Amino acid sequence: MPFSLDPHVEQTIERHFRKKENGFAWTEDYLLSAIDQSASKYDVYWAAIGLRKVGTDKSIPVLCTLLSYPMQDVKCVAILTIAHIGRENSTPILAEALLSPAYRDKGYALWAIGDAADERAVPAVLAYLKKNRSKIRRGKDVSGTLADAVPFLAKYRDRSVEAHQFLDEISCFWHMIAEGERKEITRRVPWLAEEIEHALRDQAKQ
Repeated sequence: MPFSLDPHVEQTIERHFRKKENGFAWTEDYLLSAIDQSASKYDVYWAAIGLRKVGTDKSIPVLCTLLSYPMQDVKCVAILTIAHIGRENSTPILAEALLSPAYRDKGYALWAIGDAADERAVPAVLAYLKKNRSKIRRGKDVSGTLADAVPFLAKYRDRSVEAHQFLDEISCFWHMIAEGERKEITRRVPWLAEEIEHALRDQAKQ
């Protein structure tokens, strides 16, 4: 399950909320109340993360409101929690966030899509990449989003002509992609990296 809490994070959440007058309880209602009623951005931050342990679909509308929260970290953890709770059912929310000018943390949106979304997110991912096509091809894209976008599209290559086409074109700008991203793509989809290197060798022979 994506974005699960480890024991250390759980303990941090417990310590944070046990300082409050009304104590702490690992319940969805408690954490939703912390988001709704607290004036502390740190309460909202830790509650949004804590919902990964006890949250249900009931929490998703509240978490969606946090995608426009003033604190950057809250917006980032909220979209990951939505993905964790909703999994493939959260696909429309994640796809909308990726394309929305109002949600600027595109790396987190693509991270969430890569871990939880289904095929319905393919058009949004392709639209995002098309919008940034020039920067990507010139090696000017520093967002780090390709490391999540490419493996996601690779899952649906045989079911989406557009995804297949984009993946086939990667060899044209493979060495313009940051080395760290190339390594991550190779680690996650080694068969695709092998195909790209093979295409590059063929191009060199021509």
